[in-house]
Amino acid sequence: MDAKKRKVDQLLSDKWKIEKELEQIQAECKHSKQVIKQVADGTSSTPRYVCESCGHLLGYLSPEQAKDFLEKS
Repeated sequence: MDAKKRKVDQLLSDKWKIEKELEQIQAECKHSKQVIKQVADGTSSTPRYVCESCGHLLGYLSPEQAKDFLEKS
């Protein structure tokens, strides 16, 4: 196995471990304070409710709330 392949395998392993740790933190979080943030959604971004502590996506805004948020930004 060449050095690039080993490096890629290690990075993918690290990524998997980080994603699992993040999932654990978000699962244990109480999500006590939510904020509105622009979140990347494929090729665009959408305002969403996000937990301030752990970054977990909590929900979508109503069309009125989204309009108000975008006007204030």
